[in-house]
Amino acid sequence: MMKNIWIYLLSSYAICILLSSCLGSKNSKDKKIYSLQPGKECIVIPIDDNTNCYSMSMFSYMSPEGIPYLSYENEQTNELNFYRLDSCKLSHKIKIAQEGPEAIGRFIGHTVIDLDNILIFDQFKISRINRNGKILDKYNLITDTQIALCHPPTSKVYAPMIVQDSCIYLYQALMYSDKPYDGDALERYPLCIKVNMQTKQTEKSPLTYPRLWETENENGIFTCSRDYDGTNFVYSFFISNSIYVTHDNQTFKKYPCKSQYINGLPKNNYPLDIQATQKESIENASYGNIIYDKYRKVYYRFFQPACELNKQDNIADLMKTGKKFSIMILDKDFQVIGETLFPENTYIPVMFFVLEDGLYISDNNFQNPEFNENVLSFRRMELIELQNN
Repeated sequence: MMKNIWIYLLSSYAICILLSSCLGSKNSKDKKIYSLQPGKECIVIPIDDNTNCYSMSMFSYMSPEGIPYLSYENEQTNELNFYRLDSCKLSHKIKIAQEGPEAIGRFIGHTVIDLDNILIFDQFKISRINRNGKILDKYNLITDTQIALCHPPTSKVYAPMIVQDSCIYLYQALMYSDKPYDGDALERYPLCIKVNMQTKQTEKSPLTYPRLWETENENGIFTCSRDYDGTNFVYSFFISNSIYVTHDNQTFKKYPCKSQYINGLPKNNYPLDIQATQKESIENASYGNIIYDKYRKVYYRFFQPACELNKQDNIADLMKTGKKFSIMILDKDFQVIGETLFPENTYIPVMFFVLEDGLYISDNNFQNPEFNENVLSFRRMELIELQNN
């Protein structure tokens, strides 16, 4: 009798293991894997001699009439150019005044609410202007409440200002300091600034930096990218193998998001020499921008694999474009569902936008044999489901 019981138990255990193995294999096969592949579709916009073909402050905007625009910050002339993406032609320019009653100064970032409501950054001030450059309102980020902002916020592709429920949400970068931050200092540093457009009050959110490192000896890449999906703010710290998500700007939820092209963690200490720092920032592995694609309900996290520079490499150009990069693809639950490595010296991974038909990335890299300083050129990346064998 006892022997039969043991045989029954062992048989049941073996069946459970077999079923578990089959189920795990089935779940693995059921998991969809995706890749981003360059498509044939390309948007090429002619630009005039006064417009730089490189900018880190550019955003797509869809008008209520369904016309897609690209707002493009031109530092050379202190102008904001608007291009129609359907006709690939200039729509209009807004000259940002530096003198006179409508003076704003040298602006460093923008966000388009609509074509007659545009937010412009100038250090610790935000001006709301119309399409003629007339100032409609101003918001002083250092208000009567004397909130000490350590670093002037901006609105670039890596961290656009978010307008939600009459409030502006700004990413607050760490201030460069001779005294390195330790883990405790990070947890005291505000990560988000909120500006109420109606009351004009500015406040720091309770959310602070996570403990990205512990000791004061680590003082490296502070940069972070942030995007908003309509519910969550998603943060991609350039030295972290994880992303951080918050829906209330009070607490984080951490999700693993490690590139397959890195071993260990990105380096987080650099030499004090500027040239050496620039070289290492290009050569060392690090994460980059995170973008939400609302049309396909996925996120794209950029990554820079480690590389070596040659003597003939132009460091000034590579500081803008990088040498090589991959894009990780995350589903709506922040699970990695693919990663694509792109060829060197072809694209500019900090110049991009998302349209209904896909993610567009500039293919006008300075080292690209087809580089043309007279155009803005963006190639569509197709999100493709791969066969899961």
